[in-house]
This record gives sequence, C-alpha cells and structure tokens, in this order.
Amino acid sequence: MKKLNVFFNPGVHPQFAEIFNYPPIGVKYHYSLSKEDYNSDLTRKKRAMIIKLHNLGIPRITFVPHAEKYDLIHSTRGILPLNKKPWIVDLESGAAFSGLDWNNLRNPLMQKIIIKLLSSDSCKKIMPQSISAEKSLLENIDCSKFKHKIETVYLAYHTTKLKRKKSDKVRLSFIGRTFYEKGGHHLLEAFRILNQKYPGKLKLKYKGKVPPGRKLKLPNIEYLDNIPDPKKFYDVIFGDCDIYVQPTTVDSFGVSILEAISTGLPIVCTDDFTLPELVQDGYNGFLVKSPVHWYDNRFDLAGKYMKLVSKSNPETVNELVEKISVLIENRKLREKMGKNSFRLVSTGKFSIKERNKKLRKIYDEVLR
Repeated sequence: MKKLNVFFNPGVHPQFAEIFNYPPIGVKYHYSLSKEDYNSDLTRKKRAMIIKLHNLGIPRITFVPHAEKYDLIHSTRGILPLNKKPWIVDLESGAAFSGLDWNNLRNPLMQKIIIKLLSSDSCKKIMPQSISAEKSLLENIDCSKFKHKIETVYLAYHTTKLKRKKSDKVRLSFIGRTFYEKGGHHLLEAFRILNQKYPGKLKLKYKGKVPPGRKLKLPNIEYLDNIPDPKKFYDVIFGDCDIYVQPTTVDSFGVSILEAISTGLPIVCTDDFTLPELVQDGYNGFLVKSPVHWYDNRFDLAGKYMKLVSKSNPETVNELVEKISVLIENRKLREKMGKNSFRLVSTGKFSIKERNKKLRKIYDEVLR
C-alpha cells in the first residue's frame, strides 16, 4: 500500500484530533495547530474580519503554503481557491462554507464562488459528516455539477473504557455551553420532577452556564465550570455517570453525545438534525421530540428561533421525565444500552476503523 502525505488543516475542536491522532494505515498527516487564544483580542479581530468577508459574499476559504509537497489536501476549513493539487473537504452542514450563517449562504456571489470551486477538477470529494449534513448541502446549494463528488463520512471517536464508580444513586450528566439552545431549562425542570418522584435516589452534574435565577438549589445538583484536563473531564462527566442527557435544539452534529456514547453510556436526547443518526431510539438510548428545530429556523436564528427556544415546553419536559424514568427504574436496560453505545463506536459506524477504511479508500480513489 502506497504511503501518502496528506496536508490536514484542523480547527480547535477536539473532533479534528480524532483524525490526525488516528490516521488511516499508510497515511501521514501534516498539520499545524493554532496557538492563538480563542478569546484574545487579535483572534476576535480576525473573526470580525472574516464575518465581514462572508457578509460581502466571500465563502470560507483556506490557503495551503507549499501544497506541492503533499499528495493530497484534506480541508476542514473551507474551499481552496487557486489550487491545482487534489483536495477534499468535509463539512458539518451546508453552511460550513458561509461561517455557519445561512443567510450569507443565499448570497448569489457566494453561491457562484462555491459552485465554481467545488466543480473544479482539483476538488475531488465533498464529505458531509452525516446524512443530515448532506441533505442540508443539497437543499441549500445547487449541487448538480458536483453531486457525484458528495459522500458522507461520519465523525469517529476513540473508545474510552471507564471504570465507573459505584453509587447508590442514579447519576445524570449534561453539557451545555448555552442554556436555552442546549435545553438546560427543560433538563432542570425535568430533574425537579424526577427528584420528587425518586427522592434521595438521583444526582445531576450540570456543566454549563445558567442564567441568574434559573439554577435549581438542590443539594444533589453539582454545577461544574470548565475542566481543561481531558482525563479528569471524562472521569467527572462520563465516569461518574449512569445516563447522559442532552435535550439540545442547536447541534449540527452533537460531538458531546458522541463522546458519551464512546464511553458506553445510554443517551436521552432530542431528535434534532443529526441526533437520530447518533442515538437509535430504543437501542442505545431514547429520543425525545425536539420542541424547536434550528434547521427549520436557520434563516432567523437570532429572532424567531431564540423566541421559540427560550419558552418552556411542558411536552418536552414530560417526555424527558418519562424516558429518563424508564432508565432510572431499569438498571439492566441502562447497561444494555450502554453496551450498544460502546459497540457503535468500537466497531460500528462511528468507529475509527470504519472511518479510516472509508478515508483511505477515498484518498486512493482521488489520487488514482
């Protein structure tokens, strides 16, 4: 098998480390990680400038210095203009080319540039990270000239065998950077009801910001700040846990859910966008009907979507209570679903082995 030198331009998200840390057989990735502070003034200025370019109709583009040194370029940071080396690109949704701004994606100039570059001979493959992402690409961009290049390649994650601490309580975990969009208000209301239903039997670890006045002041809820050490993060969030809950309405993939699955946890989450591809209802968890779908409101995320998502939805809360109760009362089912979760990542469609088999096949086809 020929050895390949592939240039890979990762972002700061942990999902990209799952590629360059676990390359396909015979592939050497060349990459450089950004050392910039995501919240520094310089980084903010750069982001502001990029947003201005998107507003003018310039899509997300990337440049690769000394591209001639590599056999292939694998872009995660947009399309490559003025490039004669073969390149491929992966994306979390159709709006990946517009900085995740769906309104900018409708700009005729941006559409023209995207279609021209994705149709070029140098662009060999377009890889949505899920079936839902592929659908959103086809629905928002005229893909007729390059539809044959589109192939879904799921994100993959390494498995982590955690020795879960024994507890006389059923432990729930949640991660939510934003409160309403991630469904934090629905989770806390559901937990309040569950806590009355199962007094003294539950514990919740809540990692994320909670607006003033919205915290439940219960002794069995632990509100967590940032945990920078990955091992400690896994031990605290997933190791000391029996059920992972994520009633999100905003995720284009749901990497935190994939992380939880990779440690062998049963999941209770909404049916939003890609999540039904991650959680098979009744197999490795339960799906709850999402009260709002961000994709349906993608052209008005700051307006209509936020108004809808900020409202409390009793049906969502009741369904969360119902599904979580099933798992609270049935330890064997929790364990069975947890094993099914682990299987999806160890040997199934989210396994590194399956992803690498697909990536290596794509790389070889591209260069052939």
